[in-house]
Amino acid sequence: MIRKLLDKLHRLAYISVLLIIYIFAKLLFKLEVKGKENIPDKTDDLLIVSTHNSYWDPPLIGISFGPRYHIHFIARKGLLTNPLLSLPVKVFSTTIDRDNFGKEDLIKILKAFKRDGLICIFPEGTTSENAPPKSGTIRLAEKTNRKFLPLKIVIRRSPLEFPFFFTPAKLIIGKPINLAELKESSLDSTRRSSNGQTDLDYQELSTRLMEKIYQL
Repeated sequence: MIRKLLDKLHRLAYISVLLIIYIFAKLLFKLEVKGKENIPDKTDDLLIVSTHNSYWDPPLIGISFGPRYHIHFIARKGLLTNPLLSLPVKVFSTTIDRDNFGKEDLIKILKAFKRDGLICIFPEGTTSENAPPKSGTIRLAEKTNRKFLPLKIVIRRSPLEFPFFFTPAKLIIGKPINLAELKESSLDSTRRSSNGQTDLDYQELSTRLMEKIYQL
């Protein structure tokens, strides 16, 4: 009973924050969303995988999907030290140690997958340009048997930079991709282990996944 009440309060808080963000976003961005028809009716077997350009990405994803979809983010724990971001990150995200990912981090993520709503992860793990994607995204999809919902975000400049406000921004949602399809599209998704068996090359698959996202 208490758990259901807390879930309802959390859902109400999410919708309230989304409304506030939407009001500010109308001033800050000139946002175009393409591909919403690619979101299937059944979303509990999906994992949103997105490019990551700036701290604006999570709120833009939230308002683009709308209040119908409750999105839970996987974020790096370093954001908890940011006084402006720490509270929303605590409430609407699961934080992990990106640089020293361990068993506890994996357990936290798997618990997040049991929540209602969509899970969103940024495979590159950082807003730095040309950062190689982390292989953990592929491993998560494999463990949870989820398909990828690819998402590309293009922001031309910060809305807080001259000429200020109404920054052109585009969010493109692609068609879901399952892991089997990703393997087939990769030329080198397997490798030989020391015992002679064939293993998945998670890093190669992660790179291929991001290539597909950037092609949207």
